[in-house]
Amino acid sequence: MDNAVAPQKGPDRIAFYILRYLTRLCDGIGVALVAAILLLIVSAVVARDLLGLGMPWTEEVASLLAIYAIGFGSLSAWVRSEHLVVDLFSHRLSGLGKNVQYRITALISCGFFVLAAWGAWIMSDMSSNNKTVSLSISFSYLYYGIFFSFAGMALIAVWQTLRGPVAWLEAPREEEIKP
Repeated sequence: MDNAVAPQKGPDRIAFYILRYLTRLCDGIGVALVAAILLLIVSAVVARDLLGLGMPWTEEVASLLAIYAIGFGSLSAWVRSEHLVVDLFSHRLSGLGKNVQYRITALISCGFFVLAAWGAWIMSDMSSNNKTVSLSISFSYLYYGIFFSFAGMALIAVWQTLRGPVAWLEAPREEEIKP
């Protein structure tokens, strides 16, 4: 998407820039969170092995940061269409067939994302009184990261279902080896 050319005008141009900045923001936050996890783990090892200080809370914080990093990365990957896809017959479809397949896939994905977001929301409510051992952080905060990730992907899937495929969002395909 970074090399794509923005549409000239209209709602597609607005969507292009919103999605471009969304992916950049998600990538930046995800990288910062992964760097924070690495820094946290290294500091815990150094504190334990060199200074003799225990930092048991680092495991809880690293888990929380990892969930949010995965959430932001998943959202960015969904916008870029970089999730794993098994494509068995799409290359044999006509233009209309590909359009219909794209919309049906986006609709089914939206249903899955809504269901997963709802499950994360229910789990956050159910676990609001459960707290982590070291820091007494509610487990709800773990589920909020999952909720926001799936809710964001559901919104993008709704847009994909309504809008259909756009040239500037298509991921570059690898060259196929032909016999």
